[in-house]
Amino acid sequence: MTENGERCRRHYQSVYERNQSDISKGRALDESLHHFLDQRPAGKNLSALDRAQGLAAASFWLDVNAVAGSELASLALSRVLHFDHAVSVERLLHLARHNPETLRWAIRYSKLLERTDSPLWLALRAALAGDEWKVFFGVCDRLLDQLRPFDELIALAEKQLEHLTLLELFSYLSVLAYQAFAEDGSDDPSGQQWKVYNRIILNKLRACSEEDFRLSESRLGQSLKRHLSPIIFPGSNNSDVVRCRQNLESLAILIGVTQERIDYEGSIDWFCFDPECRYQLKPGEPVIYNQSEVGTERWRRTGRKSDLLWHYWMNRAVHAFALSGMAEQIIGSPENHELNQLAFIKAVRSKLQLQQIYGLGDRLSLSDGSQVQLHHLLLASELSSVFFQKEFIQPFQRHLRESGVLAQALGRLAMNGMLTGENRFPMTWSEEQEKIRKITGWTVCDEHPKGSADSAKAILTFWTSDFKALSQQLKLQPGMPAPRLYEQPFYKIGRYSFQFPWVGAQQNNLTAAINNLRRVNARRADMQAETQRVELALAESLRQRGFTVEVGYRPLATEEDDAGEVDLICHQDGVVLLLEVKSGYVRSTRHEIWLHRTNTLRKAAWQLRRKQTAVRSALVADQELRARLGYHGHKPGADMRAWIVDTSIELDGQSVDGFRVVSREALEVVLRDEKQLLRPIDQLDEESRSSLFPDGFTAGRFVTVVESDELWRGIC
Repeated sequence: MTENGERCRRHYQSVYERNQSDISKGRALDESLHHFLDQRPAGKNLSALDRAQGLAAASFWLDVNAVAGSELASLALSRVLHFDHAVSVERLLHLARHNPETLRWAIRYSKLLERTDSPLWLALRAALAGDEWKVFFGVCDRLLDQLRPFDELIALAEKQLEHLTLLELFSYLSVLAYQAFAEDGSDDPSGQQWKVYNRIILNKLRACSEEDFRLSESRLGQSLKRHLSPIIFPGSNNSDVVRCRQNLESLAILIGVTQERIDYEGSIDWFCFDPECRYQLKPGEPVIYNQSEVGTERWRRTGRKSDLLWHYWMNRAVHAFALSGMAEQIIGSPENHELNQLAFIKAVRSKLQLQQIYGLGDRLSLSDGSQVQLHHLLLASELSSVFFQKEFIQPFQRHLRESGVLAQALGRLAMNGMLTGENRFPMTWSEEQEKIRKITGWTVCDEHPKGSADSAKAILTFWTSDFKALSQQLKLQPGMPAPRLYEQPFYKIGRYSFQFPWVGAQQNNLTAAINNLRRVNARRADMQAETQRVELALAESLRQRGFTVEVGYRPLATEEDDAGEVDLICHQDGVVLLLEVKSGYVRSTRHEIWLHRTNTLRKAAWQLRRKQTAVRSALVADQELRARLGYHGHKPGADMRAWIVDTSIELDGQSVDGFRVVSREALEVVLRDEKQLLRPIDQLDEESRSSLFPDGFTAGRFVTVVESDELWRGIC
């Protein structure tokens, strides 16, 4: 082991031994493992491998009772297993004999089973016998065996399509994507199909050459003539039509097989990350199954809560729109007024939510130094959706009902566009200046009555994914987050900006904005200021309900611990609330939620436990804090509630390490006492208004409403 590794080992061992006298061995081990999971000890020269080696070498792994009593042992060990040479096989075999379930969950969490050539995996498979391990390895093999046929078919289909440039692949993909609109009910924009397209495009970008991004007008024209026109305008040259249909069929196979591959990946994620998942090797029975339906029901409730909150923000936006005086104005052309009005209301909704819940200001700063009004940014995306729905999807569906043939419907749509001088191909493209000119009309305001080209350029920059830069990133830094199709729905290739109407018409523009800001561009300079505004907005909402609120209190550090800054301490009528506020992006998979729970929220709970101890002491000893809060109690521990307030909805109402997770949006509805606004707008009436606080707001009742999930009772 290196000197740095030994330094880490001593740190983890000392944390464990220091805590052993006060708490159980399992809890003491968890304290040490928190340090490891939060990249402690810190230091410029310390690597993740140093910490993993140090942790693996600590002697507490030999204490069977400590490992058995730990809640974090499997999680921490899974991080060690990401490295092939951080832990000795002997240490793992000791765990296999004495704490086998801990090791099996570590293998599952780490997905070590997918690294079939890993020396650790091969050594464990060679050394471990017995029925339980035989079943475990058999299940791992069965899960991987299901992937291999799809990988072979994907490789074959990609080989048949590798001669296509990125643009040519786009042409075929755009045609096939319209199949989702074969019925009037459009495809679910958060569904599997977009994940498939995303996977195919990212794989293509990993293989692209520089030549793919040297796109001139003549090359663009030649490409469309050879690969798109023969499909939607089949003419006399049968060889072109046959060649294009072969490419189309190969891509259709690639889409279908990739879809099935992603489905099976979901099974592996289920096995690796769902605590309800059990496994077996019985003839005729599935190898994995759920012990109970708790997780499935929780997932369903999360979707239902998201739908109800969508109604909530739309109802607030309609009210704000009516108060603004815009309801009496014609927005755009008279024939498009109703659609434009709805787009405007949706933009108001998104702005309300982004400012109140995510801490954004009126203007957004971009990485190039430019700024844009948040309202214009959101309105442009909503108007873009209206445009694609009205000008592309609806006419296409009419043509398809008349002809019954996908290619004919697309051809008629494109031909009608050419007759009016408009691009109505299955994908659209234009040079930057032309795109800016079109967006400029969406930035009209008092300051710029004819719109602002600078604002339009900033909007285009915000929503654009530069595919050349992304291709280089995928090759050099494959672990960096890549934009999903809807998160940055303008795709730059050379000097051209492309859009897919089937993305633009369907995407959830609010989720796109949140994830663009918080997932793709999580390291923006404004992030810290936005996080502070999230805390300040919540503090103000609580003050309006009569709480005194202390923001950013820092308890005195002691020899044992420095708890750090406390986000919010709130007091009313003897009730003290200690709130740890977390702000992130909108997650779409169970794996992402598992990562959020085991990283961000686990850390938040650990911090909250330490801060709770520090604040209890401060509420006794710090007379200035007591005075500022108006707190006169003598038993702060009995009066205190500690919650993790999270901008995401996925873990609302659940407990992480004993601390309740409360959705920031749910708190907003409760504090404003607006449960009735969770209903669709056409169901709102006087009878639907029933207060969560029928006898008036009190801190005690507020705590009861939040901790009993009363907000969702009867509707979720």
